[in-house]
Amino acid sequence: MSNPKIVLYAEALTHIRQLTLHASLQTEKNEGTKILLSSDKKIITALHDGEASSIYLPTQISGTAHFTFPVEKRTEISTRLQIDDVSQLDSTKEDADGVEVPWSAVSLQGSASLHCNQCDVCILSASKAISWKDLPSENWAELMDFWFCHKPHENGAPSGEHAAEAKGFSARSKLATSPGVGFVDIVSFLCYGEDCINVEEIKNPPRARVTTLQCSSCQSRLGSRAEGEDSYRLYKSRLTLVREPGQAPERYAAAVFITAQLLSLIESSVSRKAVVHADSPGEAESEPAGLLLWIFNPDIYYSSSKRGPTAHRAMKVFYQALSDPEKFLDTNGTQHEELVVPPEDFVDFKKTLEESTEILPYSARTFQDWKVGLLDRWEQTASGSARMDENPLNKKVEEGFELFKLPAGMQELYL
Repeated sequence: MSNPKIVLYAEALTHIRQLTLHASLQTEKNEGTKILLSSDKKIITALHDGEASSIYLPTQISGTAHFTFPVEKRTEISTRLQIDDVSQLDSTKEDADGVEVPWSAVSLQGSASLHCNQCDVCILSASKAISWKDLPSENWAELMDFWFCHKPHENGAPSGEHAAEAKGFSARSKLATSPGVGFVDIVSFLCYGEDCINVEEIKNPPRARVTTLQCSSCQSRLGSRAEGEDSYRLYKSRLTLVREPGQAPERYAAAVFITAQLLSLIESSVSRKAVVHADSPGEAESEPAGLLLWIFNPDIYYSSSKRGPTAHRAMKVFYQALSDPEKFLDTNGTQHEELVVPPEDFVDFKKTLEESTEILPYSARTFQDWKVGLLDRWEQTASGSARMDENPLNKKVEEGFELFKLPAGMQELYL
């Protein structure tokens, strides 16, 4: 597929009520180069060398429709437009407050089943009628002191830390699973081991206290089991979910879950920098061992003609490759969060991040010694102008997608 002659990109900066518009041209602009604005001020269309490209703006803009772009800019055109009303975005943010992720406990029924993402073999049958519950925050034990003025105490019971551990309040306490009950967090399911089928346990010598779980049919990695526990931790990214027997399976890219986990990390931390690396270095030898991420803006709306015409909600991320993430964390660990992911998920996440850099204008792909990328946020109900095609993550633009025709009532933005 040949490169388009013109690429449009728009990003809403709601905190200053402005929208940045970029147009990248394959050849220098000429008398036939025009940028048009629809009468409702929601659609931008660019014309150049007989080709048209259109996007919906993340939100409506205000003011006159006539702007003059810098004369010296030949192939990279950019300007800032005033946003008419940010309430369209603000109201949807309030409705979708917090971190959203697929397959939360409240969205699952007992008829749901889990399958291997690679070969579709059943891992957790619908016949088990699992009752799904949300897992507490990872740091729930440390928060117990804030939740209780006086921790429960019984006469004759152990005192101090031993009492806390006996009653499940200690940080060393483990969450026990039972048959017919499954727990859900952002990236995984915690299930009773004997409820699962077609799962093999593979002892991992470098990590003697953790057993790797893999599909008995195709040997792809599914999750892990901690030493001394009966529960299986199954990674959402390695599974498909069938909500009702006979329905089509649902699957999501690893980046969807890693992005949600990054959002959760920065919400509970003062740092917006994180190191993401694989939990088994060396399995993907051609790939960098880790990535250093700087979450520059956790909540933006953007539109790009390379990703369909509607708006996406995303994080803007600066990133660098790390050859030795563990060594980096040894000296910088107090200023950075750490996120350890399966090797396959790391490869997929890195690819997603690098592909997102390609949709940005050339001038916006780097910042000092950082590369710039976008991580789309998953939403149960799409916000912004993405409402027009529901969630962009749920409906990908198919190959050969034809940009919509220029609607009536367009005004010329560039003269």
